[in-house]
Parts: sequence; C-alpha cells; structure tokens
Amino acid sequence: MPPLRLLSASIVLALGLSACGGGGDTTPSTAPDAGTPTPSANALSGVLVDDLIVGGTVFCDGNENGVLDAGESSATTDASGQYTFDKACFASIVSVAGTGYDLSTLKAPKGQYRAKAGSAVVSPFTTMQALSGLSDAEFQAVLAKLGLAGIDVTTFDPTKDSTRATTAAAIAKILNDISDIVAAAGGDASAAFKASAMAMARHMHTRASTSTAFGTDTELSELIAATADAGLVAGNRNSTGGAVWTDKALGNAKALATTGITTLAGNIKKRTSLADARDDLGNSAAVHIVGDTDLDNDTQVSEGSAKVRNTVELSKAQYVSIQGDAVTVAPVTGEPFHDTLAQFASGMRLQGQTLATLGHVLLPLESTVLGLPRNGAVVALALEIENTSTGGMMQGAIDKVVLTRNTNGTVSAAIRSDAKLHLYLHTASGIEIGTGSAPLQGVGTPLLANTAGGLGIDLQKLASGMHKHFPDNASLIDKVLHETGTFRMRVVVSEMDFRHADGTRLALGKVAVKVPGSDAVAKKVSGVAVSGLVTF
Repeated sequence: MPPLRLLSASIVLALGLSACGGGGDTTPSTAPDAGTPTPSANALSGVLVDDLIVGGTVFCDGNENGVLDAGESSATTDASGQYTFDKACFASIVSVAGTGYDLSTLKAPKGQYRAKAGSAVVSPFTTMQALSGLSDAEFQAVLAKLGLAGIDVTTFDPTKDSTRATTAAAIAKILNDISDIVAAAGGDASAAFKASAMAMARHMHTRASTSTAFGTDTELSELIAATADAGLVAGNRNSTGGAVWTDKALGNAKALATTGITTLAGNIKKRTSLADARDDLGNSAAVHIVGDTDLDNDTQVSEGSAKVRNTVELSKAQYVSIQGDAVTVAPVTGEPFHDTLAQFASGMRLQGQTLATLGHVLLPLESTVLGLPRNGAVVALALEIENTSTGGMMQGAIDKVVLTRNTNGTVSAAIRSDAKLHLYLHTASGIEIGTGSAPLQGVGTPLLANTAGGLGIDLQKLASGMHKHFPDNASLIDKVLHETGTFRMRVVVSEMDFRHADGTRLALGKVAVKVPGSDAVAKKVSGVAVSGLVTF
C-alpha cells in the first residue's frame, strides 16, 4: 500500500536537544461545554465562530479598509475561538481569511468575516449583515426566513444555541462550500465568500414574507442557486486577473454546486445537534465533484451530474484514515518496527537504533470514495519533537504536500515543486538553527524517495542536505543523529479530515515553527495530530 511517509525534515535534528521551553500546546477536539454563557457585546474581546475557529487572526479595522495595517490591534483566537485585543476596539472587527481552522470542518475559513464595532461575535451572520446594506429591520426579516428569527447576530454563537445550531451550520456550509469550490479551481475564494454572503441576504430579502430557506427542497435549491451564481462569478478570476472558468464551465459549475450543496445543507439542517452534523460539515464531496469534472466536457459534466444526484453516496462521511491504525518505523537496514497508534502513543522502543540509522516513519492511508479530489488535496505537514529529559525541541514543516487517492482507495503523497521547508532547532548551549521559509531546493538534495512503498521523504538525503545547508553546524548535526533517549513526537496535518481506522476523529494540535533569533513564526500548521513517544 502506498503510505504517507510522515517523517519530515525536522526529525533529522530531533535528538539530544535541550532547554528551549517545551512543546506546542494541543487544542481540544470538541467545543466548550454547552453550558458556557453566551458572550455579551463589548469592545475588547469576543469569539470567532462558524463552528469555533481556532488560531484565527482577528483585528480592529480602524480605517475600515479590510486590511490588517500597522498599528491596528490584532489577536489570535484560542482553543475556544476566543480573542482579546490589547485595547478596546471601536471600529469594525475583521478576520484574516485563511487563518486558523474550524473545529467541525478542520479547514481554514476561505472568506473574511466582519462584525460591527462592539460585537461579541464575529461570524458569517455578522458578515452577512455588514455586507447586505439592509436596515436592521430588513435584516431581521431575512434572518427569520433563514430560520434564525429573533437572534442578535452581534451576540449569536450557534455553538451555544442547541435549537438553532444546525440551521446556522447549514447556512455556513453553503457559503463555505462555494468558497472552497472557487479555491480548488484557483479562483478568488475571499471574493466568492463576500459575494455569496451578500447574495444570500438579498435573495431572502426579495422573497415573500412566507418564504423560508429550508421549507422545501425547491426553496433551498433556489437560495443556493442564487448564492452560488454570485459567489462563483465573483471568484472567477485567478491571481493575474484571468478567468479560471469559461462561460460554459461556469454555468456547469453552478449547476453541479447547487445540486450537491442542496443535499449536504439539507442533511445538516435535519441533524439534532452540531455533534451529529459533524460528518456532514466536514463532507467536501460536492467540492470534490465539481473540482474533478472537466466543466467544458459534456460527457464529464453528465457524469458529475449523476454523482451530485447520488444522495446516498454524497451523504456518507468522507475522510482519509490511517489503515489499521498502523505505524511503521523503518531503519535503513533490517526489519521495520510495527505498532498501532495506541502503542505509539504509549511509547515505541527502537532498540539499537539512532537517527543516523533510521530511514522513515510510515502511516498507511486510505480514503473514502469522495474523501479526496481526483487531482489530490494540498495539505501542510509539520513535525515537532521534544526531548523528554531536557525539554529540547525540533520543529519542521512542509507547506505543500499533495495527497492523492489511488484506484484501490489507498493514498499516495507527493511534495509540490513550489513547496517551502521550515526548520528550527534550539540546543542547550543556545545555538539556534533554522531555515525560516526556504525553497525545498535550498537543502541541496532531492527529498522525495521512490521506494517500493511509494513516495516519501528520505531521511538520509535530508541528513545530507542539512549538512550542506548548515556546514558550520556539522558536528552538532552529527551529535544529534547519534544520541539516544526518549522523545515526544507530534505530527500535524492541516486542511484534512484525518481519522482512525474505525472512522473516529484524531485529536487536534498545532506546530508553530520559529525563526532563529526572534519570536517570529515561520510557519504554523494546525489540524489533526498523531502523537507518540519514541525511545532509542
């Protein structure tokens, strides 16, 4: 089976490290207790929510330009989606698109959220109100038609409102899937989100007072069609200003998206709780089907149409899992060491080995039918290793790893040619080594290994590359490669719903790779985490 070889560049410098302050924290995999009181509006703190968004950047937009400028207060949301500014904010509160991750979807929001001054919540609904141009009374009528009558969006946290949580989640799903479809095509996802939010509010504003978004399948489909039309048109431009779709392809994208998202949003609305809807929220089947289809090819469009109308398959949980919960650590020579994730978590002993003799760590992956797009999904991959005796730490990340589903359901991994490598090491003597953000070619040797097990990262080539990249630290690198002890390891993968073999979710975590000589972060990767102990 082609495995994902998760031993990133950081493991090269993982052993024998000391005195740098310990590992990064792990975020919880569930939302806070439902009994937590709803926040009241203030100008200093609040919550960023779709489901709760962890690690997102929020700022006080003093000049109302939607850009985080020098001098504007900003904050990062914690494990409960909470943020606190260093001083009171009396301007609009705005998020930075693409930062943090949603606890249900495990993806970074592609759109920028906005809330008026004094709001205690920043959400798709505060954004919809801010962009709609409607009066308060008109917007309240829109909310009622959406199934959210009587809420105050400035304090409405759907994760604390059990009666309306799935309605709110279904609405957010519509906006997020449209943005994700645009992002997958290489378009402007932030523009798509903005246009979709505006179109949703305006569509419901023009509907009769008796109209409801989820009253009938037809009403829901009409809402999604109007929302998708605006979002896909607005997002139909690449980084150079060119169109990502032809007019024909754009029309087909709208049709496929409308059909698929109608099913998924309808399913979410019918769930009894956010927990019950989590598989639906993380389901990117509609996004993948649109992305997998040549939208200018009538035959492929017909095939895609059949897929989005297959409500049974579309409604199944879609994810990537670790087959058999297996972990394999393979030395350069000799038999590999096999364990389960549970055994890895409690401690794996690699007698007679050191990093100098270690080849790679394997996690064999498999995907559900619609768990990955045909052309693969791009994720960020990070590894953090801490010496349990000294507290020393090594961090590393690669920002563009492509996971592709094979015809038999297994998953292969490859590193994109434009990927960046981020490494950091802090030793007991105060020596810091790190690349910051560097092209992979900067390590001076190819990283991908073509073996019988599939594409992976070759530890020996990495060691050679590190020697070339840091010639003044050759003796330190050699020392690290040959030391023994017990080390805590955490692998984190972003933008992907990874699970145990039985379909249960893995824990969540983050790795923030530092820049030598500063408190700056070269790369932060947040998402699902595999953690364990290794003793050499």
